[in-house]
Amino acid sequence: SSKRSWGQLVTAGVGGTLLALYAVVIPFVTPALRKVCLPFVPATSTQIQNVLKMLENRSGSLVDIGSGDGRIVIAAAKKGFKAVGCELNPWLVWYSRYRAWRDGVHQNTKFYISDLWKVSFSCYTNVVVFGVPQMV
Repeated sequence: SSKRSWGQLVTAGVGGTLLALYAVVIPFVTPALRKVCLPFVPATSTQIQNVLKMLENRSGSLVDIGSGDGRIVIAAAKKGFKAVGCELNPWLVWYSRYRAWRDGVHQNTKFYISDLWKVSFSCYTNVVVFGVPQMV
């Protein structure tokens, strides 16, 4: 009886661990299984500064296509833009929302889980695309 409950506990622990690992890993693995793999490559601070420089003397709304972890959207929101990020990876979208909240710009930002080929960007004044060669 004691061995049986110990075995059930170990089985439940291992099963729970594997399920949690699967839930964390699958959003990062599935993009690699697409026909065209679009990896997450975080923008450097130099790239962010270049985008902000291009946005000087501009106003209106901004959309970042493939926003990743939201660095550009958050930086633009800090400069006064109403900024939106579109990203396929739900984990990155949730992380972006958390970062926007943490940085105090969540009122000026929105992040959507979306496929860039299925969204209209006509309502935005400024469009930012940091694409890898496979996407462009």
